[in-house]
Amino acid sequence: MYNLVVEIGVLIIFTGASGAGKDSVMDEFLKNPIVQKFNLKKVVTCTDRPPRPGETDGIQYHFVSSTRLQKMAEDNELVEPITKYGTSNKATPKVEIERLLAGENLVWRIDPSRAAEVASGKFFQRIFPEKAHLLQSHTIVFFVTAPKEVIAERRKRRDLDKYDPEEYKVRDDQDQIYLNILQEKAILIENINSRLNEAVDTAVKSAVGIYDKIKN
Repeated sequence: MYNLVVEIGVLIIFTGASGAGKDSVMDEFLKNPIVQKFNLKKVVTCTDRPPRPGETDGIQYHFVSSTRLQKMAEDNELVEPITKYGTSNKATPKVEIERLLAGENLVWRIDPSRAAEVASGKFFQRIFPEKAHLLQSHTIVFFVTAPKEVIAERRKRRDLDKYDPEEYKVRDDQDQIYLNILQEKAILIENINSRLNEAVDTAVKSAVGIYDKIKN
């Protein structure tokens, strides 16, 4: 009998403060023809809310009951604590990250706290201690940034009359420790107004260079 050796996949992470534009950069990054050759699959999070029109289980989210989500937490099937977003709860299942071990290339959009844990090396040490070093070497963390005044303006434009600068200040203060880690450990992608293409190009060039080194 022969042991099948499966090549470890590559994990690409996008993170940044609210308003930095990480979703815009990631969306355009994934449209790039070179990047599409990586055959990246999105890491799919669990949520206990019902699917909205047009959503499919396993694509936008894994739709589970609140009871099931809590049971997954108790059984150590999640890689992060359950977090409340509005009226629903979300968390990423361990099986999604295990797809790397089957050779899949993944893209994961996460908040700064989890991204900092990945960038620092602590995430894989906690989840997959025996393969931590290997998985870490196959991971790219992009930290999308923008000037404070640009971020504030984007937040105002997005939130309109719901914009609360004090709420954002509290959140930013809480995230500062993680942003400091990312500033040091991650690849910085500056996303300035009207220069989205430059930010995406930087991410693509970095990803291609690192991907080639990993695979070759």
